[in-house]
Amino acid sequence: MASGIEQVTYHLDRNEYQSDEFDLGQQRLLDTTLPHGFPKRLESKMAWEAKDIALDHALGGGTPYLLILQGPQLAEIDAALRYFQSLTQPMETLNPSTFPLPGLSSILRSVSDNLHSGYGFTLIRGVPVERYTREENMIIYVGISSHIGAMRGRQDHQFKGQPADVMLAHITDMRRPGGEQNYALAAYTDSEVVFHTDVGDIVSLFVLSEPANGGESLLASGWTVYNALAENRPDLVRVLAEDWPIPSAQEPGLIKHRPLLFYQPAIGSTPERVILQFSRRSFSGFGAHSRLNRLSPIQMEALDALHFLAEKFHVAMELKKGDMQFINNLSMVHARNSYVDGPDSRRHLLRLWLRDPQNAWVTPQPMRNRADRIYDEKFRRGPQTFPVDPIPRSVGKV
Repeated sequence: MASGIEQVTYHLDRNEYQSDEFDLGQQRLLDTTLPHGFPKRLESKMAWEAKDIALDHALGGGTPYLLILQGPQLAEIDAALRYFQSLTQPMETLNPSTFPLPGLSSILRSVSDNLHSGYGFTLIRGVPVERYTREENMIIYVGISSHIGAMRGRQDHQFKGQPADVMLAHITDMRRPGGEQNYALAAYTDSEVVFHTDVGDIVSLFVLSEPANGGESLLASGWTVYNALAENRPDLVRVLAEDWPIPSAQEPGLIKHRPLLFYQPAIGSTPERVILQFSRRSFSGFGAHSRLNRLSPIQMEALDALHFLAEKFHVAMELKKGDMQFINNLSMVHARNSYVDGPDSRRHLLRLWLRDPQNAWVTPQPMRNRADRIYDEKFRRGPQTFPVDPIPRSVGKV
């Protein structure tokens, strides 16, 4: 059980975590009340379990969370690509007008609706990546995404050592035999990535190629995790809603304090919401870059509970070449299984951080500075850059 552990490790020991102890935790609580205003249960499509989700083609083709592109839609995407190429404009100008999708656009707007007020995720399947060059696939990805979230978030502030706004990231194993191995992010290895949230409102992935085996994308509803905690361990809800000491990724040595869990009451037509924002790596580091941050036993228990409850309720997606995954990063948590690349099959994904101004949730006050660094023009550091080849974020390398 995590209650005896002080130093946080990135990978969890499933043998030490006993689910029956979690279920029986109610018997030893000192305080069984939830924080003021927090609901006993969230009732919403967004609070789903794996048994509620059907991702099989035959079962899920008509669901809000699975869109399988058909021939006319693929032709429309190809025409939009050719139109944008004819403009000879930089990729940062990609938007619904420069990448027009007259028939598909309304469907992509419904994808945004589903992300913000439905299930919280959508998988778009069927882009024929083998027909296009790397750069053309990037144009298609960014162009389609602009119909879902018009604002793109910057993922790094430098490119090749120069100030820049890096808007697109490559997710692949960047280690090479005899080369640099010292990555501080699990995403740049073939390792398991534990449950966490990213930065920004919407996180999106586009699969350029698949591994030989493994690498499944794991997705869980943060609202379902919350409901389980509120029912069985309200003391952990209280802990998660308190300030945590979070090391700054941008300013080494600086510790910032904020909750990992936020509650937003219903206002007018806007329903009540909870927002989870956490990364185990913030406290543990990764690999050779482990940190010596220590948490209290109850904080450790709360952090472990987030992972193991997400693991209990998650759905696994075997992402295929040409798949685009969009998730609400404020209500969903995600992870990745370890994988094995082959000589002719390397896992390679692209990632965007997006925001849809029409549907965006209100950002909790303690998170606004971070959100502004991602989306606000006043934090612009240089030209918008969309790297064609894999390069790690500056925070991910040493």
